[in-house]
Amino acid sequence: MLLARDVAVVETDFIQVLEHIPGTKDQKQEYFLSRNIRVPRTNYESTWEVLTERLHHSGAASAVFECLRVQMPSRLRELLQQARKGKVVSLRANEPAIVLDFFFQNGNLRRVGELFLEKLQAQGARLVKGPAPSASPKPKPAKRYEIALSFAGEDRPFVEAVARNLRSLGVTLFYDAFHQTDLLGKDLTVHFAEIYKDKANYCAMFISNHYVSKTWPQFERQHALARAIVEKREYILPLRLDNSEVPGLSPTIGYINIRDTTPEAVADLLFRKIRG
Repeated sequence: MLLARDVAVVETDFIQVLEHIPGTKDQKQEYFLSRNIRVPRTNYESTWEVLTERLHHSGAASAVFECLRVQMPSRLRELLQQARKGKVVSLRANEPAIVLDFFFQNGNLRRVGELFLEKLQAQGARLVKGPAPSASPKPKPAKRYEIALSFAGEDRPFVEAVARNLRSLGVTLFYDAFHQTDLLGKDLTVHFAEIYKDKANYCAMFISNHYVSKTWPQFERQHALARAIVEKREYILPLRLDNSEVPGLSPTIGYINIRDTTPEAVADLLFRKIRG
């Protein structure tokens, strides 16, 4: 049985998986309570800390893996059950879409996924690697992000709640706090210019007096507007936190007033727009 120290290295991946799997925080809390593990609802980092402390001697990985098994998509669970019965299964070849977000990140197997599959193989599951990629020409790659969020730092608490709800819905988004490791050491002027001009399908602007006056939002807005000029469809999605006017943004572009709207409702609205 793997101990807590064996899964300490997968802390970030496990926290991301906890946020990714379906269900509310209450439902996930109830899952662990049903196993006599009391975890906080505040955030998933605290949940992880309690799990590793509570199960340090009995094996934190067993609770982690059981959580993955219970919450994973039904088709993925079916494939793993087939593997445990002796049928050779290639997860990435059989169901690449559902496996990609659950076990993989940027094309590489998450460490938590490696440990989980190693555990299954140790129990007799017959899992094999998928076939080598085809040599045929690759299609033009899709945008890296479904949506990028542009906002002022003063509005971060509201925007972060929207971002977390979008991520829980499975949306691939650019929200700077989710990419701190990736941003470390980069020239942010170059990197942000690429994101807001080239690497997202949509840009959500959280408009406020702070957004209009601050330097970084102006920089992001400049590149988003440049992209909007050449797009043949809507790219900028204006969300108003107040009545501030945005230089360069046409007053005829449809917007949503979100002053009295919850972050959950805003995330749902954006989800329906980008998944259309």
